Amino acid sequence: MKKKIDAYGETLFHLMHFRNRQFIDSQSMIGIDYETFMIMSCIGSHYIKHNTKEGSNWDSLWEQTRSKKIDKLYTEKKLTIFALANIMKLPKETVRRKIGILRKKKLINYSRKDGLLPTDKIEEAIKPFAIKELNELSLFLKALKKHNTLNQLLEFKD
Repeated sequence: MKKKIDAYGETLFHLMHFRNRQFIDSQSMIGIDYETFMIMSCIGSHYIKHNTKEGSNWDSLWEQTRSKKIDKLYTEKKLTIFALANIMKLPKETVRRKIGILRKKKLINYSRKDGLLPTDKIEEAIKPFAIKELNELSLFLKALKKHNTLNQLLEFKD
């Protein structure tokens, strides 16, 4: 028997609100469309997964991103446009075009040798967004806790 979430509508409402805020903030705070934001997020998660220590705190993570050693570290596990298109399930040409937008904004670099790399300018553009997003995530989780759906969601099995 499947476990049900008692306040399913309430949970969906808060999830949709979180996504809507992310959509709006990616446009207003970073100046990019949501698909480009998701591509940039994928590049960021690739970097975090392959180049940071587990449990890195906020400041050390941003410090590692600013590091001039990033190119050397990143090339061992480079991310290509083709790989990103496969991960995101998007056409390669769409990803290439969106990468061009991010390059023009100087948020990422791309070369055949090194793949896709975040730049040191990414902190300036993303940090205010990340702070706001963490606050929104906190509000989302608090709303679920308030409506007694957080534990139900954590224990949910399909």
